[in-house]
Amino acid sequence: MKNLPCILLLLGFFLSAQAQVTELKNEHPILGSINGFTLYDYEMKDFGAYSFCDVNGEDYIIEGQISYYYYECDDNIDPKLILNRFQEIGDSLHANMYGDGKSQLYMILQTNNRRIYVDLFAMDFYYTLNIVERGELKSEIKAENLLKDLNDIGKAVLYFNFKRHECELTSDCKEIIEMIVKALQSEPAIGISIDAYTDNIGRSDENLELSRKRAETLYNELVKQGIDAQRMVFNGYGEENPIADNKIVMGRAFNNRIELVKK
Repeated sequence: MKNLPCILLLLGFFLSAQAQVTELKNEHPILGSINGFTLYDYEMKDFGAYSFCDVNGEDYIIEGQISYYYYECDDNIDPKLILNRFQEIGDSLHANMYGDGKSQLYMILQTNNRRIYVDLFAMDFYYTLNIVERGELKSEIKAENLLKDLNDIGKAVLYFNFKRHECELTSDCKEIIEMIVKALQSEPAIGISIDAYTDNIGRSDENLELSRKRAETLYNELVKQGIDAQRMVFNGYGEENPIADNKIVMGRAFNNRIELVKK
C-alpha cells in the first residue's frame, strides 16, 4: 500500500497528459486557439452543408468538412480582443475577412489545396468557431505539360473546382481553358475525349448527369474559343473510377476532375 500514492500520482499525471494530447489533437492546425482559453466542445462532420454569410450580409450554402469548436476562459475579456487575434491570423494567411467588428468575424482563406470558411462568434468569456473546409486543386497552367501528358500517358487530368451540383465554368477557370486552347492549337492533329467525373456525394444517377453536363460545358467553351468540334467528344462517368478516397475532403477534390484523353 506504500506505493499507492505514487501510483495515483502517476495515474493522475497520465490522465492529464492524455487530456492535453486530445485537446491538442482537436486544435485546428492553422487557426489554433487563444492563450487562456480552454476547448470545452468539439465536433467534426466529414461532410455537410453550412449556411455562411457573404460580405453583403446575405446567406449562402457551402458544403464540405465541418468542424465546431467551443472555447471558454476563466475571466471576462473584451470580445474585440478575440476578433483582433483572429484578424492577425487571417492577415498572415492573406484571408478575406469581414464582420460586424463587435462579436462576429467571417474569414475565407486558401491554403494547402483547401478553401477554408471560418465563422467566429465571440462573447466576453467564450468564443465559437464553425469551420467549413473544401478541397480545391489547382491544375498546372502550362500547355507543354498538358501535351506531354497526352503524348506520354495518353491523358491529362484537370481540376476546375466546380461548385457542388453545378457545371458552370467560373472566372477561376480562365487560365486552364486558355492553356487547353493553346495546347490543342499547337498540335492540330490531336483529338481528345473530354471525360468528367464526380465524387460519390449524392445520388449516383444525378452525379452521372452532372458529370456529362460538365464535360459538355467544357466542350462548348473550347468550340467557342476556336477549337474544331470534330476533334472532340465528351462523356460523363459520374462516380466511376475514383482515384482517391471519397471519405476525406481532399479525396473528393481529386475525384471531381476532368480528364482529357487522347484519341
